[in-house]
Amino acid sequence: MAKNYTYVRGAAFPYQYKYEHPAVTTDCVIFTYEDRKLKVLLVKRGGEPYKGEWALPGGFLRSDETAKEGALRELKEETALEASAIGELGVFSKPDRDPRERVITIAFYALVKPSEVVGGDDADEAAWYPIDTLPQLAFDHTDIVHAALERLKRDIHFEPIGFDLLDDEFTIPDLQRLYEIILGVKFDRRNFQRKIMASGILEEADEPVEFCRAEPEPQVMAMKCAPLRRMADMEDDCAEQEEAMPMAEAKQPPMPAAKPKRRPGRIASLFRLNKAKYTAMKEDGGKFEF
Repeated sequence: MAKNYTYVRGAAFPYQYKYEHPAVTTDCVIFTYEDRKLKVLLVKRGGEPYKGEWALPGGFLRSDETAKEGALRELKEETALEASAIGELGVFSKPDRDPRERVITIAFYALVKPSEVVGGDDADEAAWYPIDTLPQLAFDHTDIVHAALERLKRDIHFEPIGFDLLDDEFTIPDLQRLYEIILGVKFDRRNFQRKIMASGILEEADEPVEFCRAEPEPQVMAMKCAPLRRMADMEDDCAEQEEAMPMAEAKQPPMPAAKPKRRPGRIASLFRLNKAKYTAMKEDGGKFEF
């Protein structure tokens, strides 16, 4: 069998095959939830190609690292963000996706809490962009972002995506808003609350707080001591007060009607994910249906 390579002693890559070797890159789609909007992390490219345009954080894979290691390294170098967990999204391999050469990219995605980011390495800037107002992206990164959004829509039925993006403690309206953004639908408030509570994966993070309108404090008239005066002077003062009373009463605005007392109520509670029940639900093959 004929050899399909040439061995060059002393060369950096001594085994030189006759087949073309595509370059490999990694790209990261990092989502966060901030200001009631789902956002994705972008960097402004500092070099060609597409210099000055926005793109996903990423870069060429080194020969001594795995794809995941390369993705985490590029993410930190270009944005100063360290993701604790990152999952593989897929491979994107259109022959013309990179004008430099044949480049195949392995895309990853992650969900993180809002955090500060700063451009570094060959990225001039780093910023969070709402997914509904994304700028034009370099390479095929728009396709990669859309693929990540489709993955979110699928995984949200099986994974605690909403809980990864929200604070550890949240309200049900907060959770509903996030689910509506990801799925692109509008839920009935009562039905959403009923179904999410029926799943058993939430637990109250605080005790219900009762409230009612406080009764006004009784006004206490301050009594001032005055020096003794002659009876005649006091009678004159009384007469003057009686004459001025109708005019004074006309100038005074009517007293507002007393507001009815509010009945005791319940402030909306904060909730958190019950991880034990969520794990049990997954093991039983459970799925969120809204």
